[in-house]
Amino acid sequence: MKDALILKTIQEKIKNLGSLPGCYLWKNQLGQVIYVGKALKLQSRVRSYLNPNQKDRKTRALYVELYDLDWIATRTEKEALLLEATLIKKYNPKFNVRLKDDKKYPFLCVSTSEDYPMVFLTRKVKDNGDRYFGPFTDVKAARDTLELIHRIFPVRKTKLKLPLSKPQRPCLNFHMGRCLGPCQGNITKETYSELVDEILRFLEGKKDRLVADLKSAMLDASTKMEYERAGFLKQRIEKINQIREKQTVVSLDGGDEDILGISKRDDEGQIVILEVRGGRLEGKKSFPLTGLSFSDDEEAFNSFLRDYYLNVTILPSVVYLPTSAKGNHDVFLETILEKYGTSIKLKFPEMGPKKSLLRLAEKNAELSLTERILATKLRDQTVAMKELQEKLNLPTLPRTIECYDISHFQGSSPVASGVMFVEGKPYKSGYRHYKMRGYDGINDPGMIHEVIARRLSHLVNEEEPLPDLIVIDGGLTQLSRAAEAANALDLGHIPMVGLAKKREEIYFPGEKHPYSFDIHSPMMRLLRNVRDEAHRFGVTFQRLQRKKKALKSILDDIPDIGASRRKNILMYFQSKKKVTDATKEELEKVQGIGPVLAEKIYNNIQSLKKIEPR
Repeated sequence: MKDALILKTIQEKIKNLGSLPGCYLWKNQLGQVIYVGKALKLQSRVRSYLNPNQKDRKTRALYVELYDLDWIATRTEKEALLLEATLIKKYNPKFNVRLKDDKKYPFLCVSTSEDYPMVFLTRKVKDNGDRYFGPFTDVKAARDTLELIHRIFPVRKTKLKLPLSKPQRPCLNFHMGRCLGPCQGNITKETYSELVDEILRFLEGKKDRLVADLKSAMLDASTKMEYERAGFLKQRIEKINQIREKQTVVSLDGGDEDILGISKRDDEGQIVILEVRGGRLEGKKSFPLTGLSFSDDEEAFNSFLRDYYLNVTILPSVVYLPTSAKGNHDVFLETILEKYGTSIKLKFPEMGPKKSLLRLAEKNAELSLTERILATKLRDQTVAMKELQEKLNLPTLPRTIECYDISHFQGSSPVASGVMFVEGKPYKSGYRHYKMRGYDGINDPGMIHEVIARRLSHLVNEEEPLPDLIVIDGGLTQLSRAAEAANALDLGHIPMVGLAKKREEIYFPGEKHPYSFDIHSPMMRLLRNVRDEAHRFGVTFQRLQRKKKALKSILDDIPDIGASRRKNILMYFQSKKKVTDATKEELEKVQGIGPVLAEKIYNNIQSLKKIEPR
């Protein structure tokens, strides 16, 4: 139960809220903002969070952590929507869905505020009269588009304040036909503006209209016998048509549409936008999301629609979304209309060609998310190995790590497990199980000595490569015995550490006191993964061995079960597993087994199932 004083303090604050629209900020005990929301009526919305019996999983999790409340009132719900986006970017609250890393995506800028505009890449959008296109989620894609524009359109590329008071000699771009040379003052502002208009239509996706206008201008130039100009226009038409031929036609009505798909995995997610312009699939944008652990598709898409479409420079006419994103989008659409002077339609197709495109977008989102997660893991593993080499003073990068653990149940059925990680990832072919030969009882240090001696002897005899690091699941005593085994084989040079469970401390051979490192560091996360995998692998094997041993005598230990009845039971169930899974009613069906004896057998089996190794 939440502390009554905390609830009372929050309830007193809520009394002052009234029915104003605005944003509310839930904070935890450390004063950190953990959730930002908006509401048409702050008081009633905030009060709804204080019910401990919430149906919504996210609200239940939030209720556990909420400690304090803050709010900002606004004049309208539309203002609250914009403020919500700003506050989420500022505080990065863990219960909100948000664009991962909140980095500034690049835009292409056409500097229309100048007499002779140029096109360049920027991450800052200014309200200065220039035209911006984006955002681009891939910097390479933005650069490729810029290079394409410079190849097709002879726009200037050198930063100059034009017109110049004194014309200068044009650069190499002019002589290569890639610039009209406004720096030498022989091109009018009107002629240059025509070129800029072509670029704007190209970036707006109006390529069909652009090609039609260029063809008309080419014919006009040819009629006037301006053959050089007609030739330049023809080249541009051919280059634009080459691009259009590579683009897939997905809409015969030639509309401008965005098709959105999402993929989620735990707290991470990815949204992909397939951009259709003039009926052709022009490209794909992919956005990483985080904060999805307690959020459904509707909330994820609501957050993305707000963060993305309130910051774009060109709106599509229609945005297609999966049916799971259906909800109340009125405030979002009203805000779009107010900001841009035009609106967009949200559609949720359940069948037909658009549904197929939604599936395609979702598949692209899955692939992008998988690629991002794998890249993140690979990066973390590389960082972890480098940190291990540095912190543990290892001679080489620990590309191969082995870890050993002992498992038994109160000294019985002792086994050892060895796991291998290569390049920071489990390498299952290197996993090993060991049944103890020299020990039967509680003697973990002695067993560790035995298994390390057996493992290293095998590597030497078979001339197999030695590990870069051996981790012992245990403290100083276990590590010391493992080091003894290595030294006896003249292999004391192999780096070896012990990882104690309680405090996650690291022991080094020959040193009495352990070392502590940041438990959240990549190095410690990798060591814990290795240690936990060794423990899991060993416990599973120990449990299997004990159950095999117990099953062997399960029927022998039950009173009133003779050879004939044992035979009947095994013949009826055909396997020992089916015997252990049998109900009392099923046991009664066996010849010679009555209700009383069936209950005895059942109770004995259930007591066996409760056996768990350490």
